Amino acid sequence: MKIVADENMPLVKELFGQFAEVKLMAGRKITSEDLIDAEALLVRSVTQVNQNLLEASQVNFVGSATIGTDHIDRDYLVKQGIQFSYAPGCNAQAVAEYVLTAIAYWAQHQQKDLTQCRVGIIGAGNVGSKVAQVLELLGIDYLLNDPPLEEQGDSRQFVALKAIQQCDVVTCHVPLTKAGKHPTYHLINQTFLAGMAEGSLLINSSRGAVLDNQAALQSKQIGQNIDFILDVWENEPNVNHELLEQTLIATPHIAGYTQEGKIRGTYQLYQAFCQWQGIEPAIELISLLPAATKWSLPQQLKSESNKLYQSLQPFYDIQQDDKQMRLAGATIAAEFDNLRKNYPQRLEFLELE
Repeated sequence: MKIVADENMPLVKELFGQFAEVKLMAGRKITSEDLIDAEALLVRSVTQVNQNLLEASQVNFVGSATIGTDHIDRDYLVKQGIQFSYAPGCNAQAVAEYVLTAIAYWAQHQQKDLTQCRVGIIGAGNVGSKVAQVLELLGIDYLLNDPPLEEQGDSRQFVALKAIQQCDVVTCHVPLTKAGKHPTYHLINQTFLAGMAEGSLLINSSRGAVLDNQAALQSKQIGQNIDFILDVWENEPNVNHELLEQTLIATPHIAGYTQEGKIRGTYQLYQAFCQWQGIEPAIELISLLPAATKWSLPQQLKSESNKLYQSLQPFYDIQQDDKQMRLAGATIAAEFDNLRKNYPQRLEFLELE
């Protein structure tokens, strides 16, 4: 058997090499020709998996080490009888830590007391729930918005987008969808931005097109007092450089890029592959995860709110990621994937269940 896999996935050869020959490639450069003699394909979000990519191949297992599936034509896979698996929740803690650090940086920069701030979380799935858990640990107030979960009878309290708009911080954690009752494409648009509170912060670490990037740029150009911290961008890697220059923090789609998050993603595909093959997994996840020093929660956030970012910075320096993004300047489209490929090891620092 031959497996083609995105080179940015860790431990692929260690986990899958016992079953097959593994060929690692840049995910954005995988073509149909590369898959002619392959039986399995392992990708991340930069590979568009559809009929054009697969129709000439023998691929009958596709795995995506991601929490989203907007890059996968799932209808085509079903029609062709191709087994599919992905990794929901694999990097939820990593993204939650990114969001916490982002909020702490913003609070320091704008001299905000986080005990007096409210965070609006759009999307209460694996990632949004983890963000809520972190905020609850710190005693930071938050609201949840998730119409699909609300309609499914989720027992948590949800609010409308109008209430989210009035929060001091809005953070997005939804999949990218263009159809259905609650599409998320350009969910954050000109109208939403215009209704946001003065001096507030918008964080997007979900999918680039959840935020209308042009509307975000226009809001800054007309002088609206909103800060943006963006990890994801429309038309990646072709980042809107003008918008990048207007952000408080800009990063290259790495919010979930902790070592543990990436390892969990690969491991979840390994488990699914073993199940598909009728094989008992021979390797345990715990044996693969690195040991990491954990951050101590402040005893009283109120007295230490202005020091929160400094206490987090040794564990995750979001400013360094922002610096590397800006150093690319006008060449960001060419450098975007390199920044992700060569991303330094980042370890999770929160003790969460």
